[in-house]
Amino acid sequence: MEELNNLASYLGVSLGKLVLDAKEKVPVLKAGNGLTVRGLVSVAKQIVRQSESPELKGTSTEERAAIDQWLEYRVTQVDKSLQEKDVTNVLKETNEYLSHHVYFVGYQPTLADIILYLGLHRIFEELTFVEKQKYIHVCRWFSNMQSLFADKMSKKHVVFQRNKIFSGTAH
Repeated sequence: MEELNNLASYLGVSLGKLVLDAKEKVPVLKAGNGLTVRGLVSVAKQIVRQSESPELKGTSTEERAAIDQWLEYRVTQVDKSLQEKDVTNVLKETNEYLSHHVYFVGYQPTLADIILYLGLHRIFEELTFVEKQKYIHVCRWFSNMQSLFADKMSKKHVVFQRNKIFSGTAH
């Protein structure tokens, strides 16, 4: 819920009534026109539709499909990563993907980047400098997203080590 409020605030969108469905634990947006939207991804897309930043949804059919895939990844993988091995898998997968990309989709930040940044923030807050060093590509991306969005979304800054930390053994 906080993430969706942050997104709406960042995009300058006035939300209707945003509540959490107690049974299903999903956000529900009740817009002023009688429209009801359920789920993180659907509500986030509705917020972007109401904004003056339609490019966040993607500029082509292919981009929109890729954004949808990453939004689904956020809900099915990132949000479900409660155990250490699950977090490690998410970090490995995103790190591998970002070793060849600056953003998750296209050449500028999209809704996928924003929603993944918000979802990964809690994970990055708990990583040590040595752990962050293992995932240099996703850390580069996260640092970039943080510079773009953290202040505007009232997110705590995650600190990154600029120099490589020696993790070997002495001879």
